[in-house]
Amino acid sequence: MKMAPREMRLAGITLAIVVLAGTYWWLEPSLAEWGAFGAKREAAERRKAEAQHLLASREGVEARMAEFLEGLPVYPEGKKAESTLMPALEALAGDLLTRREVGAEKPERDLYETAITCHWEGSLERLVKFLWAQQSQGVASDLRQLSIQTSSGEKNRGKLSGRFTVNYAYRRSAEGAAGGDEGRESGEAEP
Repeated sequence: MKMAPREMRLAGITLAIVVLAGTYWWLEPSLAEWGAFGAKREAAERRKAEAQHLLASREGVEARMAEFLEGLPVYPEGKKAESTLMPALEALAGDLLTRREVGAEKPERDLYETAITCHWEGSLERLVKFLWAQQSQGVASDLRQLSIQTSSGEKNRGKLSGRFTVNYAYRRSAEGAAGGDEGRESGEAEP
């Protein structure tokens, strides 16, 4: 059987298409894997660069962390921190607080945290003075939640009420506070 040159070319093109399609079908999983490998390699290079940056800045971070830890009050093991924190909070707030709820102590390595949720009622001016004094205490306390609403009733006209949560950070020591910084708190400040 003799094939015409045109039929030979068509058969060659068809054979080439079949071979290319078969090769692609056979290599497709490997090509997808190669693409995924490239993406993983780029992600690993980014993580490596980030890790090298963090390692290069480690001394500075450790120095800032040590400075931060030095600014925190120290309480002896076994002593409830809220026995010192509550009077300081009440002195700072004055007659603003109506009810207080102390949360559980949460340890995190060398740091401890206690949340105190307070219900309050008073004027906006008094609340702002309290918030300013609370902010000026530095790293030891953080006001995380604050809700404000108008008080109901005719006699409470112009008063606000609500609740807030103050989180206190501190350290513990087995032998008690060293250097007399136990329960270090700043006094009430006026804006």
